[in-house]
Amino acid sequence: MYKYIFYYFLLSIYFSFDVFGQQTHDVERGETLYSVSKKYTVTISDLIKANPKAKRGLREGMSIVIPIIHDSIDTVVYILHKVRPLESFYSIKNKYGIEKKELIDFNPQLEYGFRAGTFIKIPRHDEVDVTEKLELKEQDAEVNFIEELKNKKLKFKKKESYNIAFMLPLYLDKNDTIESYQSTNEENEIYKKSHYALEFYSGAKIAIDTLKKLGISLNIYVYDTENDPNNTFDLVAKKEFDNMDLVIGPFYSNNFKIAAEILSRRDVPIIAPLSSKGNLLENIPNAFQVVPTKKRQLTYLSKFISKHHSNGNIIVVRRNNTEEEEYLNWMSSALEIDSLASFNEIIVDNAVIDSIHHELDSMTEKNVILIPSIEKDFVTDVLTKLNATRDSSIIIYGMPEWTSFEKLDYDYLMNLNVHVPNSGLINYDDSLTKYFVDHYQPENKSAPSERFAFSGFDVTYYFASILHKEGGLSSNMYLEPINLLSINFDYNYPRNRKNGSRNQSVQIIKYENLEIIRVDE
Repeated sequence: MYKYIFYYFLLSIYFSFDVFGQQTHDVERGETLYSVSKKYTVTISDLIKANPKAKRGLREGMSIVIPIIHDSIDTVVYILHKVRPLESFYSIKNKYGIEKKELIDFNPQLEYGFRAGTFIKIPRHDEVDVTEKLELKEQDAEVNFIEELKNKKLKFKKKESYNIAFMLPLYLDKNDTIESYQSTNEENEIYKKSHYALEFYSGAKIAIDTLKKLGISLNIYVYDTENDPNNTFDLVAKKEFDNMDLVIGPFYSNNFKIAAEILSRRDVPIIAPLSSKGNLLENIPNAFQVVPTKKRQLTYLSKFISKHHSNGNIIVVRRNNTEEEEYLNWMSSALEIDSLASFNEIIVDNAVIDSIHHELDSMTEKNVILIPSIEKDFVTDVLTKLNATRDSSIIIYGMPEWTSFEKLDYDYLMNLNVHVPNSGLINYDDSLTKYFVDHYQPENKSAPSERFAFSGFDVTYYFASILHKEGGLSSNMYLEPINLLSINFDYNYPRNRKNGSRNQSVQIIKYENLEIIRVDE
């Protein structure tokens, strides 16, 4: 049971924003929604409301409207509520009956999400004796979301065996069989696009065999999507999917959405094992996303930077495109830019290294460089040039995709103190990891890939174990958090019951002494 501390205050003045005039601004090269919002002291949200076309980003020469605001005064009584971890608009609405818009009016910082440990204002519309002496009161909160899930007893009829379907882009028409891969594993004998799915399934097979040794009976069905939406639709429309207790895949978001929407009508749980798309689970309550959304990972990374480098020289290096601008916008609130000692943004052109040199501060202990890019060539170029400076004050924060970049120089990652968010970290000294590797290598004639083979084991083992233990799988049930080989699973957080469940577990890793270590514990 969690307890909230409520402070009753009389708020004599609060600000509401009313547009009474406007001015225009001609966008200059390199300007972003963020930089314009800071220039005119308006929120990005207000800019987009006044300029709907700006939602996809700003272009040089574009003329935009700058809303002009003034203050209005009112009197209201409010509760000061301390935000606990994983709280959301949904949970606050359930507790206080306040709509999202009104909550943001009182707390503009919530436009970018909640921050645990801070206080937010909850307006009281009931009559309160304002002459009464204000007292510190401690009240029991409603049963929190996790406790609610723990107490919810879903009655699934347990079965002797469970049916699990894998929907994978195997491209079997271009390969003989899965078994041929496992017996030869010669790259030139396997269609290149098949490798990811084959590695995932090879890892899953070890999980299946392990579960069977533990007395868990599973019936496995493998379907080849060919990464084709039409083929995916035809497969999942088959009546046999009515009898599935769990579907793992498809890999890619366009195919997954098709399968998930159909299976949601049949109440068949489905797992998105690899995609981090933010809109993947909308209106699909039976779906589970394994990889935390990119927004979740970047928000977590930003809070880490703000906590550990508030006195550092923060430099954002990015290209002038809407994708990287969106990533930065996600991060801006969590970074608490106004509280940072120094914050600068560099829009990269051909003279990128010169631009960075100008922003480096020789007087500060750390020059913190944030690179919100998933373009391998660009990232490689920036790291190469920064490494050449031999500046030991540099510490770099990057994107989760960097861990999968091939041929990214490991020396650069260590020399530049590169940090990235991740959903899990493999401990090769762990007994379970050793067990997996020892079983994978002889069977497949190669070492397991960290992203696919390890994920195949973790996803299959975790969700199949739940089926056996509970008799079924639902987003309305409590799912035990657990760390497996490469993935930390945590699905217990307040959420919209109309949508599926996203894994919320994120950690910060860094490259050090030829190792990858976790730094946010």
